[in-house]
Amino acid sequence: MIIRKVAIGNSEEAFIEDSFSQGLNILLSDDNNKGKTIIIQSILYALGNKPIFPNSFNYKDFVYYLEFEHNSKKYTLVRSGDEYVLKYSDKIGIFEGMSEFKRFWYKNIFQLPVIPFHEEKRIVDMELFVQLFFVGQDGKDTSNIFNSGFYHKEDFKNMLLSFCGDFSSEISNKEKKKLEGKIKELKARREENLKLTDFYKRVAVAPEYLSKIKDKEAFSKRVEEMDVITESMTTIKKKRNRLAVEKSLWSGTLKELNSLNRNIKVGELRCMDCNSTHIAYKGTAESKYSFDISTPVMRNQIIESINEKIAGYTEEIEKLNFDIEKQQKELYSLMDNEDITIESIVAYKKGYMCVSDIEKAIEEIDREIEQYEGILKDGEKVSNEANEERKKFFTRFMTLMNEKKKQIDVESENVYEDIFTKRGTVVSGSEETVFYVSKLLTSVEMTGHECPIIMDSFRAEDLSTDKEKHVLELFGKIQNQCILTTTLKKEEVGKYDSMKNVNIIDYSSHKANKILNQDYLEEFINLLQNIHIEI
Repeated sequence: MIIRKVAIGNSEEAFIEDSFSQGLNILLSDDNNKGKTIIIQSILYALGNKPIFPNSFNYKDFVYYLEFEHNSKKYTLVRSGDEYVLKYSDKIGIFEGMSEFKRFWYKNIFQLPVIPFHEEKRIVDMELFVQLFFVGQDGKDTSNIFNSGFYHKEDFKNMLLSFCGDFSSEISNKEKKKLEGKIKELKARREENLKLTDFYKRVAVAPEYLSKIKDKEAFSKRVEEMDVITESMTTIKKKRNRLAVEKSLWSGTLKELNSLNRNIKVGELRCMDCNSTHIAYKGTAESKYSFDISTPVMRNQIIESINEKIAGYTEEIEKLNFDIEKQQKELYSLMDNEDITIESIVAYKKGYMCVSDIEKAIEEIDREIEQYEGILKDGEKVSNEANEERKKFFTRFMTLMNEKKKQIDVESENVYEDIFTKRGTVVSGSEETVFYVSKLLTSVEMTGHECPIIMDSFRAEDLSTDKEKHVLELFGKIQNQCILTTTLKKEEVGKYDSMKNVNIIDYSSHKANKILNQDYLEEFINLLQNIHIEI
């Protein structure tokens, strides 16, 4: 994946950067606040990262444009708020939110990592994925991930594992608890039947006695299980209804586009000159751009994009229908397997005429217990094997990470023990830089990912000359594109000019705190118009 161009702007001002090379790039200036971080954050924000722009930059006022290549294919990505537009080949995709965007990326560009998350498999969001190859200037904490909250450092580790194979093919905690519950229930039934055999051997069956064997605690537990399933079904049905409504709205939009009628539920047709509802398609009300559909080609692209969106909703609804049906079967199973009542005692007396009948039932229970215990044992075996593979992976990872650290900081005797430092351990300055560089380089080698390495303020202001030289040598050896930023001291100006295979992008001439201006506005508007976007 190669970054070719990034642009930021609105209808009043803009800036465009298209000087990136395929190899090692250093974006520098002779002072702070010249726009380096704005460019870096614009790349990441366009890709779906959480906004972490400088406080002085009101990122919500702008549209973000990114051109990149992957496997010799060119992609153009535009983001405004939570809306994404992606142009590739002769197609255009329109996505409202991260979920739509990441699913499309997973299916059509390259597969994003899939990790276990809250007992389910989840395609990682971009806010976690970009941390595989990006280190920002602010918010660094070597003991945790950036923007921890929704995701945590264990999710980052699982993301690394996802790149290198399926290390999660184990029995989940949810499945384990369910199996253990079934085994416990069967053993309780077995114990009850054993007591009944003793009772049959001693006295005739008395209804007054049998009516007392109902297990109130088990009955209460079963009711709670039914409530949990019912609540889960309600949640799934609400989600299905919401998707059905959105699918219906987009279907209505599709009909309006096909007929060029004026009234559209999800978007609307409007003129680019007078803003009347005639010849332009606009997304949601908060969208900062619209699409020219005066030509059949563009109109067909929009229609195709909406068809894909509708197909995605259909697929999600089918999955939810399956989940609802599965929950219903579990509910019916619980309802069918009621605790012992007077009615069940009558049925019991009719079914078990002697002790041997009860003993046969106990044998059947024993077979079920053996079956579930076998499943549990096999699952734990797979789990143990997966854990061993995880340990091997991170042992290799830390060995390599320490090798990288030693190549950068020859004199250091410290040894990294984990990809995150212990909580409360302060790592700052050049040590912090060496830590992050070592982890970025190791991640590339261990996972083989092809994303660009992006590091804002890579020298941490006090990285020694020797260490910096080693860092640049290591970055220069990898196949990935590298984009680094730094601020030079006056005596350092020109220090990279003699370095081979290093592309220097100098922002020293920029006005402080004002990277956007009208000089780039016309070109920026043209870039958007090339994919039929108007702002």
